[in-house]
Amino acid sequence: MLRVFFAVVFLCLVLFGTLALSYAVMLKSLVPKKRYDYYIIIPSKQCGEKLASAAYQAKMKIDLLGDTQFGKVLVVNTGMSDEQKLTCLNICRKTNGIFLVDKDQIEEIIG
Repeated sequence: MLRVFFAVVFLCLVLFGTLALSYAVMLKSLVPKKRYDYYIIIPSKQCGEKLASAAYQAKMKIDLLGDTQFGKVLVVNTGMSDEQKLTCLNICRKTNGIFLVDKDQIEEIIG
């Protein structure tokens, strides 16, 4: 009985490893060879858990692709209060690659 249990666990680990390896190969094969700077833009009127989660997820996807030099996450202030802006700036300071910008600054950054 114990052998069957360990065999099932071993089989599950092998299957999971094969799946993870195939995912990594597919991810690397779909990424273009020549890389350009790009921005993920998240507009927000409030700084809360949803915004922090979305910004962290976008940054994590950039890191997963290996594009930390090319990809940036821009959180666009579309009417935050001063207190919310400070909270959002603290989130940006903790993570390299997430920036808080105003609506007027987007054209300067992208252009």
